[in-house]
Amino acid sequence: MPNAAIVSRVFYTIIGTAAWLGLLWYFFPLPMWAKGLFTLVIVMLACWQLWRRGCRHPDTAGRGDTADLPLLATQGPVVLVCGEGLDALFAEQSFEQPPERQSAQHSAQHSAQHAEQHAEQQSEKQSEKQLRKTAQGCWLRVGDVSALCDVVRDIQAQQPRQLGQLSIMYVCVVDQHQNEAVLRATLKALSQQIRQLHLLTGWRFPVVLNCQFSGPEIPWIIVRGEQAVVCPVNDDPIPLRQWQTAGHHITLLPVLSQAFTFIREILLDELARADRFYPALYPFAIALRTGYPAKENRSFWAHGLHRRTCLQFPPRLERAAAADEFPQALLALLSPYALPVQGGQASRRMVCLLMCCALSAIGFSIANNRNLIEQIGRDLQRWHAIPMSHYAPKAQSLAVLQQDALLLERWQRQGEPLKYSLGLYPGQHLWLALQQAMDTYIPPPHAPTRVEKHTPNTVRLDALSLFDTGKHQLKPGNTKMLVNALIGINAKPGWLIVVAGHTDITGDARANQVLSLKRAEALRDWMLATSDVSPTCFAVQGYGATRPIATNDTAKGRAANRRVDISLVPQVDACQVPIPQYASND
Repeated sequence: MPNAAIVSRVFYTIIGTAAWLGLLWYFFPLPMWAKGLFTLVIVMLACWQLWRRGCRHPDTAGRGDTADLPLLATQGPVVLVCGEGLDALFAEQSFEQPPERQSAQHSAQHSAQHAEQHAEQQSEKQSEKQLRKTAQGCWLRVGDVSALCDVVRDIQAQQPRQLGQLSIMYVCVVDQHQNEAVLRATLKALSQQIRQLHLLTGWRFPVVLNCQFSGPEIPWIIVRGEQAVVCPVNDDPIPLRQWQTAGHHITLLPVLSQAFTFIREILLDELARADRFYPALYPFAIALRTGYPAKENRSFWAHGLHRRTCLQFPPRLERAAAADEFPQALLALLSPYALPVQGGQASRRMVCLLMCCALSAIGFSIANNRNLIEQIGRDLQRWHAIPMSHYAPKAQSLAVLQQDALLLERWQRQGEPLKYSLGLYPGQHLWLALQQAMDTYIPPPHAPTRVEKHTPNTVRLDALSLFDTGKHQLKPGNTKMLVNALIGINAKPGWLIVVAGHTDITGDARANQVLSLKRAEALRDWMLATSDVSPTCFAVQGYGATRPIATNDTAKGRAANRRVDISLVPQVDACQVPIPQYASND
């Protein structure tokens, strides 16, 4: 069964992959084939990451070199104590055992369980030497500065919720250093470990500098920023200036002044120096106390103090155990920065990834909206650039604007796509601009409707072939010619058969007009006699010499003018039998 760390990594990898895929498919302005390719690459990278973490690099909790840590079941700060003089800080007689552990030592009722209980008691005693718990938090002994990364790695593997509660306190016993260069080297090692911790966990842990000097015993002095307070035993903290004004503390002022100068000019100066290997380190707070026992005054601190103030303190082999070995007031300062977390660095990375994806989605949405505005702006610009008199390109531009408007209307009804919704979608304003542009369109003038003129189907007959000169009776033997000539004349509903007679100018005009009318009537009577056409379909006219088709100055022209024309003319209610009108009896 995979442990919780592997499960959390799988979960975070799946969430991160889903976030990237959502950003790719909904917000990236890429073609479909490119999105498919990138999707394949992202899925392959996620699978490789899961395989690398789950198979090639097992979880840290399963390593054989992981130390068993005491349970850090606290809601307050967990201070990792490293540096010098830790044996005096974690001395067994300085702290009482918790009541539950005391009862555990006296709970043996059977001799068979004595060996097991003795082993448990030894383990508990060892843990007590490494961990000191209080109501505000706990102090965990690390030892040498170089062990910081290993301890934090073990906490990250075994108790990841406590990772956000960690702080680091470096104990510097100044009287143990006879060389300033060696002291500065230890501070450089501290800076290196803090940098590695940041790379390992992603957290920047608060660092507290614990400075202990030889000299007269004074309570802990806590310096945080510009504020400095003195923490007497079993009493409330008081400001340093107020404490210094007390009469019995005036003699301690030279030692305190030199201690502050030492911390500022050597310790803080060295920690603030940054190069490409060691970053600058600024302590969260400084805990200062004098009264540390010194076997011999050979330290460069003691020599410098004697040189500047002529003060010299006799060496003391040890100091009586006290209940204030730890600066307990620091826990109250660290409490706002000590919060339990779930998942540690993985959770922070996932939160950062999701925030980056969200910001990227907003950015791409803004870019997509900008591209939409530019595209419709180009269409509108082309529309305004084409004169209205250029009908063909204007109509093409109008079709493009109509497509843009239809797309925006569909998004108004169904909701705009997600890639536009996070960046102040301007669809309504663009749609109004398109409508205003299309409203200015003036269609081209319509071409005049071509009215089809129904040219009458006219049959022209030579009058001299049908009639004798000056006569209006048809010559015998002309039936075949008439039938062949009139074969295309067919009466239709709404069409009128017009028979018109014409003469030349020879003779009297009145006589010519009567002659032309009689010849037309003679031809109509023949057509009525030889067909079943209704008499109402005929109209007979005699024009005489008023409508010549050729000149009357020549014999050929006068022969052409002597004619009878038969034509079909459309007319409403033609060929209808009139309704007889009956006289009223009244």
